[in-house]
This record gives sequence, C-alpha cells and structure tokens, in this order.
Amino acid sequence: MVAEDELNAATFQTYVYLVKVGKPVGPRDVMRGANLSSPSVAYRNLQKLVDLGLVIKDNYSNYVVKEKVSKKGYVWVGKTLIPSFAIFGFIFIGVLIGEVAILIPHLLVGASIQESFWLLMVVTVVSASIFLVQALQFRIKQKR
Repeated sequence: MVAEDELNAATFQTYVYLVKVGKPVGPRDVMRGANLSSPSVAYRNLQKLVDLGLVIKDNYSNYVVKEKVSKKGYVWVGKTLIPSFAIFGFIFIGVLIGEVAILIPHLLVGASIQESFWLLMVVTVVSASIFLVQALQFRIKQKR
C-alpha cells in the first residue's frame, strides 16, 4: 500500500483522472484532463505514480492505472472518489426520510407524537447537516 503523504495534491489529481478515464492516456491528455499547467508537470506526476507502483507505462508511452488506492477520508464509488463523510450524511438523510414516513401517518390521523420523536428528528437533521458540510469541505480541499 502507498503511504498517503507520498501523494501530493497534483499527483493524486493525476491519479484520480487516470482512474476516471480507465484507458491508457499520454501526458498531454493527463495535462488537459487533470488541469495541470504543462505536459512536463503531468509527466513528472506520472513518473511518480509509476515509481509508487500505481500506474504502468505501456509500449506506446501511455499510462494506465495498475492498482486502485484511496486517500484517507475518501472512498471510491465506481470511478468516483467521494468523501467518507458524504456516505454518513446520506445515511442520516435516509434515516430522516424513514422518520418522516413514520411521522406523516401520525399527523394525518391526529395521533399524539412524543417529544422524544421530535428530538430524534432534530438530532438526525443536525447530524446529516454536519456530515454533508464536512463532505463539502473535503471536496473543496481536494479541488485545490
């Protein structure tokens, strides 16, 4: 496994682009796709990925992902890298939908609703909000 600190932001951005493309690409394609400043920066990042054993270079000087790894705090879902906090946020959104589904029949019938249920809904909304805001902050941090 690769030490996370060996992958700086630009190198990891290059790696994420290679995973998303899923086919062999050259340094110029990487430069355009990963929004790098020049082909030499793309080449340097690709060489670092080759040295780490994450990418292989074929006979046509194209690069393809050899091993798929994730960075701390992120999870691969298909070819998309998402923050782990987003998963937790969506779990809480699902729980909130379930709570609302339980609440609606009680409101339609006019049954009494315990205060603890309202507290549960508030805690669920706050938890989902915190996790989704954290996920957004991770996403913004990744873009830099």
